[in-house]
Amino acid sequence: MPIESEQERITVAIVGAGIAGLSLAVALNALDHDHKIAIDIYESTPELSEIGAGINIWPRTWCICEKVGLGESLAPLFDHPPNLEPRIIYEIRKADHADGFRVMDISKNGGGLRIHRADFQQCLIDNLPLPKNPNIKINSTCTLNLSHRLIDYNHRPSSAGHEKRPVTLQFADRPSRSCDILVGADGIKSTIRQLLLNRLANGLDYERFLQPRWAATVAYRALIDKEALRTLSPNHRILDHPGIMYVGRHKHAVAYSISGGKYINLVATTHDRSKEGTIWKGPWSSEVPKEELIEQFRGWDPEFQQLIQCVERPTRWALHDMHPLDTFAEERVLLMGDAAHAMLPFQGAGAGCGIEDAYILANLLTNRLVPSSPTPQQFSKVRATVTQGELYTLAIPELEGYEEGDDIPKDKLLDVFRAAADNWSWTSSDPEEDRRVAVDLLQGSLGMRSPQIYN
Repeated sequence: MPIESEQERITVAIVGAGIAGLSLAVALNALDHDHKIAIDIYESTPELSEIGAGINIWPRTWCICEKVGLGESLAPLFDHPPNLEPRIIYEIRKADHADGFRVMDISKNGGGLRIHRADFQQCLIDNLPLPKNPNIKINSTCTLNLSHRLIDYNHRPSSAGHEKRPVTLQFADRPSRSCDILVGADGIKSTIRQLLLNRLANGLDYERFLQPRWAATVAYRALIDKEALRTLSPNHRILDHPGIMYVGRHKHAVAYSISGGKYINLVATTHDRSKEGTIWKGPWSSEVPKEELIEQFRGWDPEFQQLIQCVERPTRWALHDMHPLDTFAEERVLLMGDAAHAMLPFQGAGAGCGIEDAYILANLLTNRLVPSSPTPQQFSKVRATVTQGELYTLAIPELEGYEEGDDIPKDKLLDVFRAAADNWSWTSSDPEEDRRVAVDLLQGSLGMRSPQIYN
């Protein structure tokens, strides 16, 4: 039965208005058929803006987008229909020498749906259940609060477990607020992660999880004007190709079209094994001279050189990840997205994992069989980190002894990338399995029925 009183709603505070946080708000509204949720989004910046460039939406993630009502808004932004027809994801080319060559294609059902990150974020904003979005059916009430930087929270335990809005939020230069569930979607530098882990009874065991770790990896990102590349190299392979991955020893780059074919998204990554375990000094992202990018890939295939010649304003990103956590939740506070499981941007999994987090959590919080606000422990149990990267920089044991530019037998490269292709199978898998596991755990913990046992 729908909840009629606003005071009876479960108040969910989402700290962080990036892709993960906004996806949660959209998913909650889409699934809240009993009108039991009130959403408050808090963002530290004075306006919503998305940094970065292209992201991949895999069939698994697209399935979720459709289920939460984003399909109609997103579909026109892709360069091919979102279906499960077999498509090339990337052509793999060994490119760390002057005479680069094709190794193989990685193809999967549905391929990859490429979109500019800012376009995806705007789609989420347009689908928030805000009064200013009159075309959106509002099931969950929602507020969007900018310039709200969380500095602390306090949780008031209740022996009965029914105290209303037991979590108090404290902001810098803003009045305090309260909620029933606090969700930390505040990114890899998450304040909520640090507060949560410091509050755990065995907090010392979590000390190494408090701060991100540099992966000894730097990524150069740029949007290339497609017409500028066409002028320089009219027959360049990427102009009419769904995606190319240029690989070399400890380096690789991906290139694909976004924004209706207007731009080519380029991400060129270098890994320095001698710096593993060290701390990055300086800003995590900054604009750098084009010459720095060119120098990093000097001597590579002329085809790739032509591509980076068209770069105008590259940015350099120091890539960080996190030690895998064994819990994402404590009492009524939980982590999602990069705050919970920040990962390197290989396989384009980061945004997709945040969207999956949102879908599973929304299913738990809106479950109509649950009479009151559930704790987030079931969400924590079912979510896991998926990371992969070494295969794409050729930094694997089978290739020890080879250096950048060395000739590597093609049959050895084929073995490497056939194994890599197998690691893409998850992209077209069914996200409903994780949802069912989470709901079974929730209902089992409430004594509604015995949960299934999953290994």
